[in-house]
Amino acid sequence: MKLVSPRSQLFEDSAEYQSTLEAIREVKLAAEIDGRIVAMPMQEGQRVKPGQLLFRLDQVQQQASTSAAASEARKDVLNAERYIFLNDQGAVSTKERDFYITQALQSRDQLRSTQATLGYKNVLAPIPGQVGSINAKLGDVVRAGGVVTSVIDNSILWVRLDVAGEDAYRVRQGLPVLLRVPGRSELVARGAVSFVAPSLDKERQTLLVKATFANAQGSLRNNQRVNATLVFDQATSLAIPAQAVLLQAGKTFVFLALTPQEARQRLGREIEPPPPAGSLVAVQVPVTLGTLQAGVYPVEAGLQTSDAVILGNLAQLRSGLAVRRATGAPLPQTRP
Repeated sequence: MKLVSPRSQLFEDSAEYQSTLEAIREVKLAAEIDGRIVAMPMQEGQRVKPGQLLFRLDQVQQQASTSAAASEARKDVLNAERYIFLNDQGAVSTKERDFYITQALQSRDQLRSTQATLGYKNVLAPIPGQVGSINAKLGDVVRAGGVVTSVIDNSILWVRLDVAGEDAYRVRQGLPVLLRVPGRSELVARGAVSFVAPSLDKERQTLLVKATFANAQGSLRNNQRVNATLVFDQATSLAIPAQAVLLQAGKTFVFLALTPQEARQRLGREIEPPPPAGSLVAVQVPVTLGTLQAGVYPVEAGLQTSDAVILGNLAQLRSGLAVRRATGAPLPQTRP
C-alpha cells in the first residue's frame, strides 16, 4: 500500500464563471460625410498610433458646396454693409437693416460649417491599438455613419461576472480574479475586481462585477471566451488526496497505517491474526473534510501531519488488516 502524510496547502474559497473578455477601449470608425475612398493605407491587424491616417475620402462634392457657401456669404456681407449705410442715411428702417445683418451672420456660420466638413476627408486613429476587420475597399463609396473599421486596444481587458445574490455581500474591489482557457487548467491571466454594481439585478438577483486584466504581451483578445475564478478568500489547511478518502453512509473516513502497538491502542483490542514482523496495521478513522479542489481535500479535523494515510485500494481494507509499508506519491497541487 502507498502511504502519504497530510501537509499544509493553500485552498481557495472561490466561484467559477464563464465570461467573455472585452477591450476597455474599442472605437468603431465611420465616415462623417458621404464620399469615395481614395486612399487606404491601413491594413487589418495593423498596429496604429493616435492621429495615424486610416483612410481618406474624396472632396469634390464638399469643395463645390464650400465654394457655393462662400459666394453666398460674400453676397450677404455686401448686402448687410449696404443696408447699414442706408440706415445711417435714414433711407431704410432699422428692421430692414437688422434682417440683412442676420442673414449675413447666418451665411457666415453656414460657410464655417461647410468648411469644417472638408476636414472630415481624413479619418484618423483616435486611440492606439490594432485595426479590426475592414468593411470597405479602396474606391468604394461610403455613406456618412457607415462603419468602415474599428481600432481595438487590447492592452487592458475586462470581464463581467454575474455573482449570485447570496455571495454579493462577499464581493469587494481588489478581490483576485483568475482566468483560464475553457478546457484547460493552466492560469493565463491574473486580475482584480475593479467595479461592483451598487445594486442587484431585480429580476435575476445577480450582482454585476467587473474585473480588469493587464495584457501587455497581447496574448488575450477582445471577445475571447474564458473561465473566470473569483477568489473570495484563501486559507492554508492540511490536505489529503481524494484517493485516500472512503465515503460510507454519507460520512468520510481514511485508513491510517499504524504500528501493531498503536493499532491495538486505537482499536482497544488485539489484532487477529497477529501481523507479520515489520508490518503495519490499517485502522479506519473518521475525518472532517472541506470541499474538494483539484483532487485534494482540505482537512478540517481528524488528522495530523505525522499521520501515515493509506492511498488507494480502500475497498479492500478493513481495520486490523496488516499492510506493507510503501512510499506514496506526492500530493497533487491545487491550482494557484
